Formats: sequence, C-alpha cells, structure tokens
Amino acid sequence: MIRLSTISMLFFAFCFYSCQNKEATNSAIGLDEASIEVEQLENNHIEESSLKEFSWQEGLCDYRGYYNSSEFTEKQIEDTYFLIFGYNSVTTSDTDATLDKPEYYTVTYIENSLKKLESDYSKAIQKLQSLDVVPTAFWQQHRELSILQLKELHQLEKLTLEAHLNPKLLVNTTYSSECVDYVNALTSEDTTVLLDSWKKLVDSNKLKNGYPEGLEQKYQEQLKSSDKLLFARIDLMTYGWWNCANHQRKYVDGFNQEGQMTEEFDKLFDRVVESNCED
Repeated sequence: MIRLSTISMLFFAFCFYSCQNKEATNSAIGLDEASIEVEQLENNHIEESSLKEFSWQEGLCDYRGYYNSSEFTEKQIEDTYFLIFGYNSVTTSDTDATLDKPEYYTVTYIENSLKKLESDYSKAIQKLQSLDVVPTAFWQQHRELSILQLKELHQLEKLTLEAHLNPKLLVNTTYSSECVDYVNALTSEDTTVLLDSWKKLVDSNKLKNGYPEGLEQKYQEQLKSSDKLLFARIDLMTYGWWNCANHQRKYVDGFNQEGQMTEEFDKLFDRVVESNCED
C-alpha cells in the first residue's frame, strides 16, 4: 500500500514537470517568433526609409517612381532620364548641312554654318560625356552608343558642308563607295555628267513620290534657269549624296528604341505610380 502511494506521487511529479517544461518551451518559441517579426518590421522600415521619390512626365501622364537610394543616386536617375527623353534637346543641330536653297551657296554662309555646327557639337558631346547614368551594363552601353551616334552624325554633317565648297572631299570617304555615282557627278568637270546624273535622280525620286508631276514640273523649270548647274548640285547633294550617306550610318539601326528604354527605366524603381493622364 505504501509502495503504491510512492509510485503515484512519482507519477504526479513527472506530469507536473512535463507541463512546466512544455510551457517553458512554448514561451521560448513565442519569444523567437516575436523576435523574427520585430526584425522583419525593422528591415521593412529600413527598406522603406531608403526609397526616394523621382517624378517625371512622359506622354500625357505624370509619374512618380520610388527607387532604392542605396543602389542609385538621385543624379544617376536624373541623368538616365535625360539620356532617354532629353537626348534630342542637345544633339539636334539647327544647322542644315544640305543647303537646299541657292542663296545658301556662299562662302560666308557655309563658313558660319560650320562654326555653328562645331559650337553645337561641342556643347552636346560635353553634356553626353558628363552624364552619370545608372551603373548597369544596359545604361552604360546606351550612353556610349549615344556618344558614337553623335560623333558619326557630326562628322557626316561637317563633311557635307565642306564639300559644298570643295566636292573633291567626298572622294575616298567611308561613304564614297556606296554613293559613287553622286560623288562622280559632283566632282566631274564635265557639266554633262552633272546634268545627266541630276536627271536620273529626279526620275528615280518620281517613282517614289505621290505627286511625280510636281517633281517633273519643278525640274523642267530649274533646267531652264541660268542657275541650272547650281540646282543640279543642290539636288545631288541633298537627295543624292546626303540620303545615300545618311543611310550608311552605323549607329542608327536598332538604336534609340524608346519602348525598350522606357521599360528598362521603369525597372529601376521599386514601384511606379501613374497619375493625371490627359485624354
């Protein structure tokens, strides 16, 4: 009888200890879970506090993007935006290299145009080279392509302007082999060659024009003019040489794909909010 009581007491003691141990374990688990939740809240707070806002306009809408300032600086975001949407504002020159009017064919006008071209180019290239874009392969490559595009266009415009005064500059250039007919006509001392090439150019353009009769009428009027050789040079430089050379530029095809750039720009933000879209 005494032995049974002892066993009972031991059993009750074991149960009591087990319950106490279980409560302690549950308490420890509860503390661990609470610690994890607090840590997550702190991390979320840190992430939210590092998000900075950048606002811009695109099309008919306003946008607010929130980017991680620990990854990009505000200047990098601004300069990357400029590379997409502000590029043409500094690279589009007011100087027309083709000189499509007879009154432009003077030494003074061409020399002034060259000075303006160089001034515009200097400002544009300095701006592009100073851009501190987001340090990813896509944006770094796009910046370099933008610089190459500007350099290439500037060289072609400069060459074309100078060639108005000295057509022989067109010989043995990057573009001359593909545009050899125009180069030969513009550099020939035989005016018949010049006029024949002009006639071929007009006939070719008539096939691609919605109003060929108008082109023919203009050609016939200019052909009767005392300035017909000048009109021939203007057309051959503008619609012949320039169009031919411009189509050979390396850094145009596949470049400046705004849809892709806009998509990549949006990826720089944790989230983007669109507002105030005009119908």
